Amino acid sequence: MAKSTSKITLERTLSFVIRGEIVTGKLFVGDLEWAEDKQHWICHWSISHIHPEIGRLYGKDPLDAFVKTLDFLSSLIRGSELDGLQVWWFEKGDHAGLTFPLCESQTWKEPPSSAATSK
Repeated sequence: MAKSTSKITLERTLSFVIRGEIVTGKLFVGDLEWAEDKQHWICHWSISHIHPEIGRLYGKDPLDAFVKTLDFLSSLIRGSELDGLQVWWFEKGDHAGLTFPLCESQTWKEPPSSAATSK
């Protein structure tokens, strides 16, 4: 696989409650690039009002870096909510839309026949 930069930029507008006021901000994930010095792929990210600086997470390939970034952001947002910050995408309590229902419901633990019918 050629190692290069992928200029995929994904953004989502989020709502936050800051000092009692609802304000908007951005969630950014993207710009996957090969870090020769680390021999890993980098995925960049930021979240307004939580971590507005560009952060970087590493993976063995672009997908690994991207998945690790989404997993990290999901945890970061939930931790921020536990600290009292309100942040949402479509409706309050949606964790900025970074939930993974199949994993959270743990349907992967069910036998295939029952997992397919328990939707």
